[in-house]
Amino acid sequence: MTLCSTRGIILRVVDYGEADKLVTLYCPDLGRVKGIAKGAKKSKQRFVNKLEEFSLLGFFYRPPRGPEGLLLISEAELLDAHLSLRLDFRRYGAAMYLCELMLRFTRDHDPDQRLYTLLKWAFAALDQGKTPQQIITFFHLHLLETVGYRPELNRCAACQQSIQAGRRYVFMPGSGSLLCDTCSLGKSSHTLSLSVQTIRLLASAQSFELDRLHRLRFSPQALTEAVTALHHFSLHLLQQDIHSWRLLRSLMPGPLPHQATPDLALGDENERTDRDS
Repeated sequence: MTLCSTRGIILRVVDYGEADKLVTLYCPDLGRVKGIAKGAKKSKQRFVNKLEEFSLLGFFYRPPRGPEGLLLISEAELLDAHLSLRLDFRRYGAAMYLCELMLRFTRDHDPDQRLYTLLKWAFAALDQGKTPQQIITFFHLHLLETVGYRPELNRCAACQQSIQAGRRYVFMPGSGSLLCDTCSLGKSSHTLSLSVQTIRLLASAQSFELDRLHRLRFSPQALTEAVTALHHFSLHLLQQDIHSWRLLRSLMPGPLPHQATPDLALGDENERTDRDS
């Protein structure tokens, strides 16, 4: 079989048998793929200190024999270890959450250069010491837009009026849209309160390119509101828990935004979150 080469960012690594490792990566040309690194646990040269979550690799592989098969990773070159993400607890929690979002919102062998660029940017920003919750917010917004689930953050979904200072708004995770204080009266849907400041910052972040996002500044409470709202929206879309959320939530400053009604349809994680907060 022909030996091929590419690069990819490691999303997950698990031991396989006594000597091998199963590696899940996101590559610009292959998308999300799984590969097996034979003898990686005992390697002294080919894989030593290279097959770690968050690392950017260049690697050689043999294609799978069938559509459901594994790549056979024969050799790897470490391009960027993003070492600080494994040494700092806050950055580690953020990076794990980003990896899980990528795993949940992508499919095998379905490449998208924009997603690879987004993930590479996010890990580099975390590695450079940027605020983890802010990078999570920017990443999450752009991920949702790329996969076709852009939240509507410019107006009330009911009356269609633009966001106005001095009014109160709630975010509806079921639709990814907002309701103003008038239109939300008497609504029984599950909602999260968001300040006008948070909404405007989120709307700006949606329109900014990655290299301009550093111009935006969120307060700690605005970041907590933003991360929580996007998380609940993704829970609704995925209809399954995001397991790294519990660690991430424990690292966020300030109280979580008020949730009007526990969203039991999203499973036990939401019920625990509401009870804990």
